Amino acid sequence: MESHRPPDPAKTRAALGRAGPAPDKRIAKLQDRIVVFFVALLASVLIVNFALIRYTTQQTAQNTLREELRVGARVFKRILETNSEKLVEATSVLTYDFGFREAIATRERETIYSALTNHAARIRASAMAVIGLDGIIVSDTLKPKASGVPYAFPDLINEAAERGRTSSIRLVDGKAYQIIVVPVLAPLPIAWVAMSFVIDDTAARELQRITSSDVTFLEMSGATPGLLASTVPPARRGGLLEKAPSMVANGANGVKERLGDEEYEVLAMRLDSGKLPIYALIQRSVKEGTEPFDWLEVLLYFLASFSMAVTLYGAIRIARRITRPIAHLASAAREIEKGNYDVRVDATGSFEISELAQAFGGMTRGLAERDNMRDVLGKVSSAAVAAQLLTGQIELGGEERDASVIFTDVRNFTALAEKLSPTQSLALLNEFLTEISAIVEDHGGVVDKYMGDGVMAVFGAPVARPDDGQRALEAALAIRDGVRALGRRLAARGQPDPEVGVGLNTSRVIAGNIGSPTRLNYTVLGDGVNLAARFEGLTKRYQVPIVCGERTKAVSSGVVFRELDKVRVRGKTVPVRIFEPIAREGTLTPMEVDLLGIWHAAITDFRERRWSRARVAFESLSEERGYVRLAQLYLGYLADLESRTPGPDWDGAFTLYEK
Repeated sequence: MESHRPPDPAKTRAALGRAGPAPDKRIAKLQDRIVVFFVALLASVLIVNFALIRYTTQQTAQNTLREELRVGARVFKRILETNSEKLVEATSVLTYDFGFREAIATRERETIYSALTNHAARIRASAMAVIGLDGIIVSDTLKPKASGVPYAFPDLINEAAERGRTSSIRLVDGKAYQIIVVPVLAPLPIAWVAMSFVIDDTAARELQRITSSDVTFLEMSGATPGLLASTVPPARRGGLLEKAPSMVANGANGVKERLGDEEYEVLAMRLDSGKLPIYALIQRSVKEGTEPFDWLEVLLYFLASFSMAVTLYGAIRIARRITRPIAHLASAAREIEKGNYDVRVDATGSFEISELAQAFGGMTRGLAERDNMRDVLGKVSSAAVAAQLLTGQIELGGEERDASVIFTDVRNFTALAEKLSPTQSLALLNEFLTEISAIVEDHGGVVDKYMGDGVMAVFGAPVARPDDGQRALEAALAIRDGVRALGRRLAARGQPDPEVGVGLNTSRVIAGNIGSPTRLNYTVLGDGVNLAARFEGLTKRYQVPIVCGERTKAVSSGVVFRELDKVRVRGKTVPVRIFEPIAREGTLTPMEVDLLGIWHAAITDFRERRWSRARVAFESLSEERGYVRLAQLYLGYLADLESRTPGPDWDGAFTLYEK
């Protein structure tokens, strides 16, 4: 194998200078790509980080808001409980007042009403009422004319009777009141006192001041929510009522809702109001809640801008240091792509660039040697086998597989070569082998070996395809037609025009490498291969261009076959039927179709011992073109059968005695 010496540096630089676009433009483009890559990479990282940080901050803000709402709800609940306890205590103290008990004992409504009004003003209650033990109102400051009617909330009196006192939120004339019911003891209960404190916007604002959240009280028993009290501005209350059902249904653990042009985190809490659904909504503005996180985004934007500027500056500096040697490497690679391996790049620059240049030189030498080896292997072996050799996949041994094998032979080439000079004989032989090899490779086959003026080709090894049998048959027909066309061209030049014989068989073979670890040959072996070689020899006996086996006929389509005979190979007891593929379907003339039918009928009569009818048919075909030799053979068979009558085990097969 020819070695590659290092080229002259001056010539190499000249070659690189001629390759590709102008160096300045190439360097500028490569530099731009490097800069864009680094900037785009940083931008992608920053975008992802921004998205993650923004998502995290939003989730943190939302969780913080909701936790604050939960804390506010607990504070809110505790405030209500504390207020209730204080009011209960205040009411209980009132019931122990001697004058108050004396006023109640009089059962005079005006006296009791005056006492209730005085005490309600003293403890800032919205209303007070005295209810008799029978549940009838004695006097009520909220409804002075309601005396003598049953109290509206008997369940509170029952609960106070069981527990000694009670507190709950109820609706009175569409307003929410916190009602405390305690007994008047003297020392046994002589009446009940109900003290009411209205829950209105003023009470809601007081709770807002303590919890730092908007507070809304809703009544949800009707088709539409009823607004009892709220710290939300009147302009937003319509949207609040519209979305109240959703907030109540989903806000037990917190929910985000948009009211007007602003989002809120809302927590819904049901109040103790008996069977009446009264809810308190505690709301916090998302915008206000996320304000502490806004400075972080501003800082991130500043850091991102600074990082982009630094990255852009660094990318330009780095790109300028590496683009020029890389541009030279690219020019050298384009030269190698054209098949010019006599290029070299200077191993100057940074350590990495120097290592890359040295590796590039080694790659160039390796590619040159590989191409030389591939060229040599491609000339002495098939492309598929050469590829396996180059990848190190070839090992001694073989495997069974289905394959189709072709043997070809140029008729009477030895006799023709005697009339030509050695140079002329070799040139003539190469024309035939070139034509046959090209046809085999065009149909996906592999030329296994050349045997003098013959060729052995394989379809199905080393690369298998589902239609290898069809490919092999098409190749055999193409060889027949191609050699005939070549013969006409040779005849036009005044050179001999020999015929070709093709034997084709499809069977199970052993495909693999034979030889030694240092020298091997990929081929196929087996009875099927030997039978293909026998079929090629039979083309001379039957004077036909192609002979194939029965399995080849079975795996192919689109071709008309003529059965030739049934032969028994030496060493085998079972005969095989042989056929000649004569033409593609639809190309025979009506007369040729009729002759083929007569021929097959005659063979059937021959094998079924209707010899008189067979003789008549063979004699009628003995003058027809393409049937002369075949008819003569079968007429000879009939003559032998007349001289010696065969036994009952006669199967109509012809035995091949030669190998």
